[in-house]
Amino acid sequence: MAHFVVSYDLHKQRTYQPVWDRLERWGAVRLLESVWVVSLNAKASEVRDSLKEVIDNDDSIAVVELISGSGWASLRAKQAGVDWLRANILA
Repeated sequence: MAHFVVSYDLHKQRTYQPVWDRLERWGAVRLLESVWVVSLNAKASEVRDSLKEVIDNDDSIAVVELISGSGWASLRAKQAGVDWLRANILA
């Protein structure tokens, strides 16, 4: 199982619900408004490609794999995301 940070910028139309639905279906939790964390049996490129299906052509996505034990810190992040980091990516 791989751990990922997923971030997106939706530009002109900003149709968020399909992106949120896909992330929630995967069990992702929000760390910041447009930053989510998730564990999946996938590669970063596969996560990106799946999200590409639900965004517009002018939108942006970044998917970064986290390695257990990586350092992390947060300030005023959403509690569910912080809890996920504590459980999956030990600081």
